[in-house]
Amino acid sequence: MAEYTRAEIVRRIATMGRLHLAGSDLAGLDLSGMTLVGADLSYADLTEADLTDAQLSDASLWSARAARARFRNANLSRASLGLADLSDADLRGAVLDRADLTGARLDRANLTAALLRGAWLDSMQRALATGAPPLRYPPRHRPTTCILHEEHIAEPVALRCGDRLEMHLNTLSEAAARHPALARIEGAPILAGPELPRSFAGPPCVLTFCAVAPGRARLVLEPGEGRAPIALEVLVSP
Repeated sequence: MAEYTRAEIVRRIATMGRLHLAGSDLAGLDLSGMTLVGADLSYADLTEADLTDAQLSDASLWSARAARARFRNANLSRASLGLADLSDADLRGAVLDRADLTGARLDRANLTAALLRGAWLDSMQRALATGAPPLRYPPRHRPTTCILHEEHIAEPVALRCGDRLEMHLNTLSEAAARHPALARIEGAPILAGPELPRSFAGPPCVLTFCAVAPGRARLVLEPGEGRAPIALEVLVSP
């Protein structure tokens, strides 16, 4: 069952501008006709979702699960659909000009009258054989920094390659911060770090990570001194 209703998504767009729902469960949701330009739906579950006539230009659907989804007449120009599962999807009349479909599954997808000028259509086998995502995404000129305070570390964090993640921790001592086993990544190697401040002026201690590759992983910090580990789910899209 979808995590959000259509009304909730409309409210999120109204308050946040661009929609950021990486990794969310949107299966079966009616998003038809909605303006989702630049939305981050990477790793989202869009199985059987209705995106008929939706405006999805410049959106990221990287590794999205969209089997049997309906994209009829949707505008997906310049959208990132790398490694997305579009099996049995209805893409009739969809605009996919300059969209990146590198490694996307298109088994039995209906592309009748779809526009594919300048679209990238490398095979999934090539993407999987290299063990790396496509390298033809436009460079991001304005990486952002996501700042998390210790008391707010709860929900998954969605980043894009090049973004920085700052974790402000009040309970971390200088000795623990400089311990080589402080941080570990469980899953894909998507983050580099942590970088520590040159001088330790007391709490909060700021740990900085950089998103270096698309994927999903769990960031675990071991503060030591008998304290419980701090764990955070991280999603990185291109």
